[in-house]
Amino acid sequence: MSLSTLPSIADRAVAFLAFVKAAIQYDTGSKAVLKRALTGEAHHIRAVYPIILDFLERQGIKYHQNEWIFVACLFAYYEQPINKSDNRNFGHSARELSKDGSSRGPDRRFRAVLDTNLEDLRSPLSALVRLMKSKHISIHYPQLIADLEHWDHPDQYIQDRWARAFWGAPLPQLPPPLDEQ
Repeated sequence: MSLSTLPSIADRAVAFLAFVKAAIQYDTGSKAVLKRALTGEAHHIRAVYPIILDFLERQGIKYHQNEWIFVACLFAYYEQPINKSDNRNFGHSARELSKDGSSRGPDRRFRAVLDTNLEDLRSPLSALVRLMKSKHISIHYPQLIADLEHWDHPDQYIQDRWARAFWGAPLPQLPPPLDEQ
């Protein structure tokens, strides 16, 4: 398969989440395994491998498997409809948390997430998802997978997109190409 015919991350994420949904739909044991892995303890994460790794390998997902597994665990904890066309990122969901204005907690937690490296993101992101579940706020998991794959990019463009979504700022306009000036 050439690079030009590889499915996009979004397409692969949708297929992956559909696979996870099917795996946990009638198997409460698998769902429990995925939810326990949210603790981050190595033995709980390894318990997820028989459920997920073969699918990831067959889909050609060899890198960032930990992020895919983490999102699968979040999905098992707080299942959402799988919608590829949704263009919301996690910043949009976090913004919904802070709309009632009754607490500065969501703002503080979101700022902490933006300043956290990928290796340490599991706990603060899980805490926000728990809050979102308690308030029935939707999360677009395919986009979360795509974003986490690029979280440690030196330009931190994912963090910028999330921050702009959270605080309602428009994305910056790119200058026109040089040949149009």
